[in-house]
Amino acid sequence: MNKIIFPIFFTIFFSIFFIIHYYVYSRVADGLLLSDMARFYLGSAFLAFSLLFIIMETLSRYKVPWGKPFYYAGTTWLGVISIAFTLFLFRDLFLILFHDPSLKQASAVFTLVILFFISLYSIYNGARKPIMKRLEIKIPKLTESLSGFSIIQLSDLHFNSFRSKEWLDNIVDAANRENPDLIVITGDLIDADLCAFNGFCETLSGLRSKYGVYGITGNHEYYAGIDKFLQVAKNSNIVLLRNKKVTIAGNIELVGVDDDTGKNYSGQGTDIRSAMEGCDPGKPIILLSHQPDVSEKYKGYDFDLQLSGHTHAGQIPPMDLLVQLFYKYPNGLYRKNSSYIYTTYGTGVWGPVMRLFSHSEIVKIILIK
Repeated sequence: MNKIIFPIFFTIFFSIFFIIHYYVYSRVADGLLLSDMARFYLGSAFLAFSLLFIIMETLSRYKVPWGKPFYYAGTTWLGVISIAFTLFLFRDLFLILFHDPSLKQASAVFTLVILFFISLYSIYNGARKPIMKRLEIKIPKLTESLSGFSIIQLSDLHFNSFRSKEWLDNIVDAANRENPDLIVITGDLIDADLCAFNGFCETLSGLRSKYGVYGITGNHEYYAGIDKFLQVAKNSNIVLLRNKKVTIAGNIELVGVDDDTGKNYSGQGTDIRSAMEGCDPGKPIILLSHQPDVSEKYKGYDFDLQLSGHTHAGQIPPMDLLVQLFYKYPNGLYRKNSSYIYTTYGTGVWGPVMRLFSHSEIVKIILIK
């Protein structure tokens, strides 16, 4: 990573991370009127769990046989503290509007009860198998013979050393059962060297479709190491589209762009101009871009369908609200002039295996004339 950007990024991240922890700690301690000793124990627990997340997220890139339960404890803590931060913000707003000191303790207890049930449901919902979501999209430029062409989209699997191989087996089996014409992986496949762990690349190479499996980079491919990802793709029979296009079935122009994060890692980042060079405008053009707002950032390029991921629909508060504010196409299907943009919720999750208002999904897109 760029020598200037790296320390700035981590300084901002850890500042926000520990400010959120202190905010929640102070609201719990003050709201429950804890003694000095109780505050000490509570603060120590907050510090221990925050450090657990940082340590285990780092170790998730390596083989650590004993680490899985600690990893899930640390990431779940991150999810719970994020939800708690959101709930206590609403609680503080309530106390401002209805300024009554007698409500301080009761509102803190109520907030913690709500936190417990929301966290419990989010853990349950996040651990569920990805659903199979089906979309029909009309592409007038499609030939009659290709009407009904099916694409399976996988995205944001975020594999690391603590992900179970059985989970990947289920995803591969579910995708293959649909007998797709094409499989695309729209970034953030790995958070570690997937092929360093027994059986993962072999399982991933079991994906089957009539016209093959194509993928692009996401931001996490660069965090994990782009060289490792290139080897994973090679060992898994995934054809990478790095700012280039390929013609599928003689009639579909499949275009893939690198994630812009590559610019910070001595890469070229997104280059739509190079990627679309040689595209036949009379044929359907399908753009694979990990980040959904690429067409807003790089204007003037026409496509019929864009498939993206990256946002995870936020997974849990407050991120689910923030992605709605910061992205024009945060999740779901959008129409932009004569084009369609689909931003998937993601097949996997990052960090806490938790989701509140969204669900993990495998997407089956049916193109019709």
